[in-house]
Amino acid sequence: MADFSEFRREWRPLAGAFIGMGSALSLNSYILSIFAPYLIKDLGWTMSQWSSLGTVQMLIMFCTPVAGRLADLFGVRRVAAVGAISFPLSLLAIAMMSGSIQTYLAIYVVQIVICSTTTATVYSRVVAGAYSVRRGLALGIAGSSPPLIAALFSPLISTFVEGHGWRAGYLVVAGFSAICAVITLLLLPAQQAEVAPVVAEKAGTRPRGVYGAIFANPVFWIMLAAIFLVNLPFTLATTQLKLVVLAQGLPAATAALLVSVFAVSSIVGRVLSGAALDYLPSHIIAAISFGLPVVGLLLLASPFDSVLVVTLAMALIGTSFGAEGDIIPYLITRQFGIRIYSTVLGLLSAAMGLAMGGGNILLALTGSFDLYLPIAAGTAFVGSLMFLALGLPSLKRHAVEAID
Repeated sequence: MADFSEFRREWRPLAGAFIGMGSALSLNSYILSIFAPYLIKDLGWTMSQWSSLGTVQMLIMFCTPVAGRLADLFGVRRVAAVGAISFPLSLLAIAMMSGSIQTYLAIYVVQIVICSTTTATVYSRVVAGAYSVRRGLALGIAGSSPPLIAALFSPLISTFVEGHGWRAGYLVVAGFSAICAVITLLLLPAQQAEVAPVVAEKAGTRPRGVYGAIFANPVFWIMLAAIFLVNLPFTLATTQLKLVVLAQGLPAATAALLVSVFAVSSIVGRVLSGAALDYLPSHIIAAISFGLPVVGLLLLASPFDSVLVVTLAMALIGTSFGAEGDIIPYLITRQFGIRIYSTVLGLLSAAMGLAMGGGNILLALTGSFDLYLPIAAGTAFVGSLMFLALGLPSLKRHAVEAID
């Protein structure tokens, strides 16, 4: 019989990470789409001014590695507290600001820099450290928090903003985030056993020594390259999802429905892949999961544009997109251990962000989905195969050395 006793013993760190991840910076990507039309109309901003947010969002690539290193040095609760408390304050600042786009961008910059400490790079560490037998499933549950909370919360806040205005809406979201921050910090352990005080660090664990050891490990570079390649197609999940569906010749109403299919598939993929990681070799699960978009992208590139075909394509890409949220953290625990877990995850998360930005550039260079889709399928195929290399005996030895 499967042993799920860990969930009874370690429910507090899992619940804390779940609530924390879904109520801070990760929530931004969902609420921005709700508030954007009202901000633009009420404050007189242009679409060009609003699009400048995309440049600011690139900051996350530089902030997550720093947040990850801090979590390894000082512990999840201490580091997450900074962002968890700051996020609702930043929302209050937006609710009270004038109509200047520069003011909004300044708040947004501060929000990303400080609240990057509330991302999965930090919170998933406490889950990975608390669970061993059911680590994959636990990471999958924790990682499903942002899309699940957004799915439940977005319709409510959207209706509220429609009736009471965007300023009142930001106050409500700020109150929600503040309550969640308090609950999160009460649930998280004060100090993890794997985190030693900074003053007790040995020379080999100082930042320069840690990064030197990470960069000297071939496992890191294989994972970095593979993650970059499989994430190039995931630009569809951030900015182009509805557009690529419309490009199949389907009506707008169907396109909106298929966006929901993608979102649900990402949640299902996160939980299913997490459960599979507890029973099957992680490099096999990674190769299969990241290979799913290859089929989906080729279906979109094909002349078959029926609703059934496009729905299958969206489901395959969405499942893979969701699976990444627990596969990469799980692989890090197997290859590098817990002591430098968030440091490595922060670096690899930066590669994910860089790849998604690269995907946008690739789409701009190709000029249409017709060429972009088969190229993206090719990069995903190569990247998924690279994960199989993690099962080689020589690389397994490197993983054991990293953990030791």
